[in-house]
Amino acid sequence: MSSETRTLTDTSAAPTPSASLTGFPRLSAERPARVVVVGAGSMGSWWAREVVASGVAELVGVADLVEGAPQRVIDQSGAEDPAAVAVGADGVDLALELGADLIVNPTVPVAHHPVTVKALHAGIPVLGEKPVTETLPEAISLLAHAELTGVPFMVSQSRRFFRQVRQLRSFVAAHGPTVMTSAFFSLFTEMEGFRRTQDHPLLRDMGIHAFDTARYILDADPVAVTARGTRPEWSVYHHDATVSATFEMSDGSLFAYHGTWNARGRPTWWNSEWRIGAQHGSATWDGTGAPVVGTEDEEETARLQAAIDAETAPEPDQIAASLVECVSALREGRTPMCEIHENVLSFAMVEAAVAAVERGERVEIDELLEQARVEAIAAEADEQAREIMRSWSSVREALVAGS
Repeated sequence: MSSETRTLTDTSAAPTPSASLTGFPRLSAERPARVVVVGAGSMGSWWAREVVASGVAELVGVADLVEGAPQRVIDQSGAEDPAAVAVGADGVDLALELGADLIVNPTVPVAHHPVTVKALHAGIPVLGEKPVTETLPEAISLLAHAELTGVPFMVSQSRRFFRQVRQLRSFVAAHGPTVMTSAFFSLFTEMEGFRRTQDHPLLRDMGIHAFDTARYILDADPVAVTARGTRPEWSVYHHDATVSATFEMSDGSLFAYHGTWNARGRPTWWNSEWRIGAQHGSATWDGTGAPVVGTEDEEETARLQAAIDAETAPEPDQIAASLVECVSALREGRTPMCEIHENVLSFAMVEAAVAAVERGERVEIDELLEQARVEAIAAEADEQAREIMRSWSSVREALVAGS
């Protein structure tokens, strides 16, 4: 056992976090949140449009290292006065200069950790894009920095904000426990850019959506996973873009995910197709329409389905809803849904599935989390953040306590 491992539970030198997440000063409800978007790629463009269209936020700046990229994002954002939106190379510096209330961080995954750490220590809340970071040790590090600074950090897991996902969660709460849940995703796509050469691109780009959705619907967390991947000869991806993974969940149920970017015809929607089997009822969802539910009681089934079908009022979803949730939480002085403590286990499901594919064996989530903590401590430059990571009795306990 290494000296690093022996000292993980030594709490004697652990610093006290500067503030609780809900102790952060509340954002005024009398004006829109002033937002700087960091990253001027396709996701940055989408976020900029959503900020401009939102009734709760105002786009005040866009930053990117590529000269001219921020202005292109601003020009297509729909901003009433594009000249009033500032540009810069460093998003945190720009946010400080402008007095921004929030940074939205849709940079490439490798930039998530440095941008977020700098923002948190500058006292600026962050709404990040998935995945939380490029690696699990970096995610553990961000967990420690969030605790150290007390500055809110939310990760946009946009599938949680679909009405249908909320309806499925309510159905499971009333008719569970579940025994088996499956999500099937099939959409032929040949992405350009870094996805072509990325290890396990399907898992890392799409898997987390289904994994986080399953955690939310089931109100259960992952315990272990087995997984297999394959790369057909016609695939443009250098690694597997077809994967099957089965998770053992904390409620004793199984969650099976089957995903592919390699099959043509009969595509699913981006949300996958779902089937949930529980003790007192089952449900299906095609990923776009209303869920279909059923119990052994025909009258109850008809009543439940009618209630689901009656919910048709328009409401924000995807990243628009993530933005509303983040700003609302800042105004109300509460921890937002998908805050970093709540998010890490969804990201850990991705990395555990990757490890299971590579090892060809069952992978336990806690084992992976603890190894990531060892690596995070070894790589961490901030001594106080290192001591916070060492102070946790376990990573899972830290996640539960924080969320």
